[in-house]
Amino acid sequence: MKKLLVILALLMLAPVLINAQQTETLITGDVRHGGFGALLYGVTSVNGEAVYLRGSRAAWSITFREGHTLNIGLGSYRTQSGFDAAEWQIPDIQTPEMRMSYGGFELEYLNRAYKLVHYSFQTTIGGGDVRYRDRNIDLERTSDTFFTLQPGANVHLNVTSWFRVSGGLYYRYANGVNLQGTGNSDLSGLSAIFGLRFGWFQ
Repeated sequence: MKKLLVILALLMLAPVLINAQQTETLITGDVRHGGFGALLYGVTSVNGEAVYLRGSRAAWSITFREGHTLNIGLGSYRTQSGFDAAEWQIPDIQTPEMRMSYGGFELEYLNRAYKLVHYSFQTTIGGGDVRYRDRNIDLERTSDTFFTLQPGANVHLNVTSWFRVSGGLYYRYANGVNLQGTGNSDLSGLSAIFGLRFGWFQ
């Protein structure tokens, strides 16, 4: 009786085992892992002004199907210089200077990263905050948070096996801004960013 039950169980599991062996996956072959940290410097448009940006990134790199690399990580950006509030309409308060920071989850696809010069496409999804530089300004709200989506493209140069430089163009979409002196369209804008990447590249 026990032998019969074992045989029946094996017969029932056979199709499952066969299908498991034939399963196709997106990432196959010799998968290699690495990682890097990056320092970022750039210029962006905020409230109609050109503003300097500083930032940093950290990512885990997965190289698969020879020549295709996926970077998964986090990034943060902040305005290094201030910018004036736009269309300021409070006569008793002088037009204030503002600051902004944002960041979040980042996903980047690189094509043929082993080449001396190669390209990538990148997206940042997250949030940010905008605030008056002077927090003692006589208003109920002195800061606000917002959602941000920042797609872009980069060109990379392999300097050494552990050091790369990159230059990219991005467009930042901001949504949910509710603060006197700025808005969604004011915080949305183009960015040109130069990056220094240090790490273990595959």
